[in-house]
Amino acid sequence: MERITPDFSYEKTVLNFTSGYILKGKYFRGSIVKFRTLYRDPEPGTEQVEMYHFSPREQAVGSVLILHGLGTRNIPFFMWLALRLSCVGVESSLLILPGHYTRTAHNSTSGKDYFIPNLKRLIKFWEHAVVDVRSSIDLLEQRGMWKENNCLLGYCLGGMISVLVTALDRRIKHTILLTAGGNMARLLWHSPTLKFTRRGFARGEGSEESLNSRDELMSRYDQDMRMLDHFESVDEMLQSRIHSLLKVDPISYAKFVGKERTTFVEALFDRALPRDSRRILWERLGRPRRYFIPLGHVSWLPFQFLLGEFVLKKMGIRSARRQLRLLQKLKIEEK
Repeated sequence: MERITPDFSYEKTVLNFTSGYILKGKYFRGSIVKFRTLYRDPEPGTEQVEMYHFSPREQAVGSVLILHGLGTRNIPFFMWLALRLSCVGVESSLLILPGHYTRTAHNSTSGKDYFIPNLKRLIKFWEHAVVDVRSSIDLLEQRGMWKENNCLLGYCLGGMISVLVTALDRRIKHTILLTAGGNMARLLWHSPTLKFTRRGFARGEGSEESLNSRDELMSRYDQDMRMLDHFESVDEMLQSRIHSLLKVDPISYAKFVGKERTTFVEALFDRALPRDSRRILWERLGRPRRYFIPLGHVSWLPFQFLLGEFVLKKMGIRSARRQLRLLQKLKIEEK
C-alpha cells in the first residue's frame, strides 16, 4: 500500500490581496478579502482564497477566525455570527475553505473532496485547508487584525481542521470546537452524512483496497491508533508508518493541542457524527472543558446569538453593553 505523507508547509511571504466593502453599519464594516493561495498545487477552482472580514468601528478587543462546516448551508449562520461579533469589538473573519461554496473544485460538489474514496485527493484538500487557514492568519497579522486575545472557532469539518491547525500553529490562543469528531475510518463507514462516500466505494472508486474494505480499514486503524501515544511530535507522527488516512485525522494531532487551549461543544442529538467519533476526539484532546447542547448537529444553528455570548465569555470579554448588541436589530448603511 502506497503511503502518503501530508505536507502542510508553505512559504511565508507578504501577501498581496484585494479587499472591498460589502456591508457597513453603525458598529462595523464588512469586506470580502481575496488573495492567491500559498498552497503549492491547488485544484482548478480553489486557487483564490476568500475570506469575509468584519471589523469593529471601535477599538478591537480581540480576534476570531471562523471555519465553517461541510457543505454550504451553514455558511450564512456563521456570516451572521461574524458580523455580530464585530459589532461588540471583535475582529471577525469567516474563511471559505477550499472545495466549498465559491471555491468548489471544477466538476466537484461543495465539501465532497474531504471525504472521497480517492485517498491522494482527499489528503490534498486537507493539506490545502491547513495552509489557507495559517496563511489567512498571516494576512490578518500583516494588517494588524490578529490580536493577542484570539480564538479559532471551528464547526464540524471546520472543527476537525481547527485541531490540525492549532497543533501546528502556536499563534492561536484558544480553539472552540463545535460538534466535531475524529476517527476518519469510522466516519467514512458510519456517518449518515457521508453516504456519498460509501456509494463511491460500492462503485469501485476507491484508490486503496484498505479504504474499500471496511473490516480491513477498521482493523488497521485500531492497530495504528495504539501508536499515537508514542509520538513526541507532529513530524514524528507524519514520518511514521501509520495509515495515511490517520495522518489527516484530528485524533492524531489532538495530543499536541493541549486541553487548556480547547473548549469542546457537543450536540446531544448529533446524528451526523457517531458518538464514538466525538468521544475519542474529546479524550485524545485530554478531556478539555466540555459543554452539551440539547439539540442536533444543525438544529442549533439558528441560536447563533447564544454562541456569540459563549465566544465572548471564553475570550474574557464581559460587558452587558456589548452583549446586548448581539441581539439589537442592525441598520445597514447604503454603500
